[in-house]
Amino acid sequence: MKDIIQKILDIAVYAPSGDNSQPWEFVVKNDEIKIFNIPDKDNPYLNFQQSGSYVAHGALIENIVIAASQFGYIAMVNLFPDAQEQDLVAVIGLKKTTPREELFYPFIKERCTNRKPYESRKLSEGQKRSFMHAPEEVGMGGKVILVDEDSKMKAIGEASSAMEQIALETKFLHKLFFADIVWTEKEEQEKKCGLYLKTMELPPPAQILFKIIRYWPVMKTFNTLGFAKMVAKTNAKLYAKSGAFGIVVTEGDSAKDFINAGRLTQRVWLKTTKMRLGMHPVTGILFLARRVMAGEAKELSEEHIQLVKKSYETIKSSFGIENGVIAMAFRIGYADKPSARCSRKSPEIVFE
Repeated sequence: MKDIIQKILDIAVYAPSGDNSQPWEFVVKNDEIKIFNIPDKDNPYLNFQQSGSYVAHGALIENIVIAASQFGYIAMVNLFPDAQEQDLVAVIGLKKTTPREELFYPFIKERCTNRKPYESRKLSEGQKRSFMHAPEEVGMGGKVILVDEDSKMKAIGEASSAMEQIALETKFLHKLFFADIVWTEKEEQEKKCGLYLKTMELPPPAQILFKIIRYWPVMKTFNTLGFAKMVAKTNAKLYAKSGAFGIVVTEGDSAKDFINAGRLTQRVWLKTTKMRLGMHPVTGILFLARRVMAGEAKELSEEHIQLVKKSYETIKSSFGIENGVIAMAFRIGYADKPSARCSRKSPEIVFE
């Protein structure tokens, strides 16, 4: 049983997480897996109330469910079983059953973020239906909504890219962002976590510039020339040129809701991988909006707070959202293969 669980977790950790932070560790006893959140792993400002980490745990759990079935086990998931142990995200019991060939199992390790430019080609109706059926397949509630009208794509692209402007114009966010960047392939192979520069798909001149603007005095000088706004404008055009924008909507904003959103997001992402499509989460502005709406963004300027609110309302109206919480947002489309992908650490497992 130990060998089976090791194999399941070895592939499960190929789940996405904020800046490849991998905020999890495991305790295993017999046929039971305990999953713990590591609260300080992800960006402390955007990871408001651990919502980003919970989305990552949801993707991890979806991988475990799929991998367990592939190896002949039913994964029985119990979320937050102990109110006194807040970091215990889930206990998963494994029950022996007949192995089945899981459709998405081969794509768990292949899935990755693709930040390349996408074609303007729209998705087929069959592809869109497949993505929107994800909640039924996962059985966790929530909705997947897609839009592909050009005017809405443009508006969502501009709203989403506001995050880049705010991050580059705000000293402490600038510091947090650049602290997570891994600059070389050697460093990436050693750390196996963080945001690898090559995955950002910057052309060589921009990569050099990026290394220069990591220093705040330089960034501040560039901003007097409108650099942050220019970056946001460029990214807005990049984002809008996609096959579709999508969101995952939950009924509430509890920890369980965000875990369920993570499971839905991972299911959609595995579908895109199987279809040979690219997918790129654009969630920074959503998580920042949660902090702003809660009145816990005193570090931001009033101008930036208003920009966050306006951007969030634009995204909501573009998708026609009146009720519920937008837990995740992403763009999907046809694109060349990514230039690189982030590595994963071996799972940290304590066998009792």
